[in-house]
Amino acid sequence: MVNRMVKRTGFMLGAWSLSLALFGTASPALAKGEKEEAKAKEEAKAEEKPAEKPKKKGTGPIDELVDKYRQARLPKGDNPALVVLSPDDCKSFAKDFIKAGEKEKGREADGIFNAGVVYDQCGLDKDAESMYKQALSKNPKYQPAMNNIGVQMQKAGNTAGAVGQFEQAIRANPSSLQAVQAYNNRAALIFDKAKQSGNKAGVDEAIGSVRRALALDAESMAAYQLLAQIYFFTAESDRSKLQLAQLVCDEAKKIDGNYAPIYNTLGLIKLRRKDKTGALTEFRKAASIDPSLYEAQLNIAAISLSSRNYKQAEDAFAAVLEKIPNHLDATLGMGVALRGERKIDEAENWYKKVQQLDPKNCSVLYNTGLLYQDYKSGSTDDMNKSKDFYNKYISCERGDKDHVDEAKRRIKDIDDTFKALEESKKLEAELKAQQAEMEKMQKQQEEQMKKYEEEQKKKGGAAPAPAPAGGAPPAGGAPAAGTK
Repeated sequence: MVNRMVKRTGFMLGAWSLSLALFGTASPALAKGEKEEAKAKEEAKAEEKPAEKPKKKGTGPIDELVDKYRQARLPKGDNPALVVLSPDDCKSFAKDFIKAGEKEKGREADGIFNAGVVYDQCGLDKDAESMYKQALSKNPKYQPAMNNIGVQMQKAGNTAGAVGQFEQAIRANPSSLQAVQAYNNRAALIFDKAKQSGNKAGVDEAIGSVRRALALDAESMAAYQLLAQIYFFTAESDRSKLQLAQLVCDEAKKIDGNYAPIYNTLGLIKLRRKDKTGALTEFRKAASIDPSLYEAQLNIAAISLSSRNYKQAEDAFAAVLEKIPNHLDATLGMGVALRGERKIDEAENWYKKVQQLDPKNCSVLYNTGLLYQDYKSGSTDDMNKSKDFYNKYISCERGDKDHVDEAKRRIKDIDDTFKALEESKKLEAELKAQQAEMEKMQKQQEEQMKKYEEEQKKKGGAAPAPAPAGGAPPAGGAPAAGTK
């Protein structure tokens, strides 16, 4: 019995998520400030006498609003996810940022840009794009706005335009801290293209772009994560790169031990080393830090399916679907997990949803074939439906060779079963016919005997007993015929 899911990839390295520049020039400073504040708190605890609470440095309207916005999005209660603001709240914050920028001398572009980020994070892409372009009209070399427009282009499928936009942001000031995200994003897209085409020069160019980002910001976690991913990928042809990927992750953890994507990559590294238990530990660590990191949840689900822990797989897929309701692999995975739990009707409903989301999906055809063959009633109707799904999978353009061969083998198994059943039915019919014929002959003999007995009674005597076998002499010692 096959309990596996046919999918495009086994484990999720994760399509690189391009980085939005956040809150203009304030972003790097705020990040550093948080680390310095944490360090100061630890030092204060070590003092025998409590130090006087330092006075908060003066901040402008934009920085104050940044703090207010971040507080509004902090997780509430037991839900670890960031709060999604209502459309009205998003528009209110955006307007406030624009007003704050107008109040601060020289920061009008920052205010407009921050309004764009709010719209971006609220899913209002057109409004966000409008704000980014307005920020650029105020400052044509405003790198964060260039970067974010590039991210929007990539989301819309315009990869070439996105790369050009990131390069434009870099050219505006190659040595600026604000170019870091553009370097990272450019590297991500170049790497993705090189990976698909097998272009080693492209991989090297991506590594170079990441290193330039790290030269500007030695604590860029996005850069460390991307570099680790690149080394992990190249380790398929060069095993020494796997150790490099490990070292990059170890260094990243020293900078920020709560950066979830690094643990997901560490899990993949351990999985490559056949350490499934260690990999699962890393994936769980990533998911505990950031429950919305769907790659980690998918990897937990994949390991769970391979070990037949279907309930654990179901929970992991559910976590993905809560974040991304129409995630294709998670939708298909839910069907596989529920199939393993023998929740057949529920599994089939998830497969039907996959077909609605992607009518050309091949994987769901194979998996539905398995469902009807191995988990349904075993009726002829179910077996024929199973064959139909397998034949559709074989004809599907995206079916892989191994599973096409498996589908053909399964169709042959079903046909052989049908043939055996047909022969069994034929033999059973022949046996029934023979038995009926024997019963008919026996009945005829009984009727003949009955008729004979009745005729003898009419002649006035009982029917003579049959002659003894072998010609034995008559009873009573009577002389034999012909003696005197």
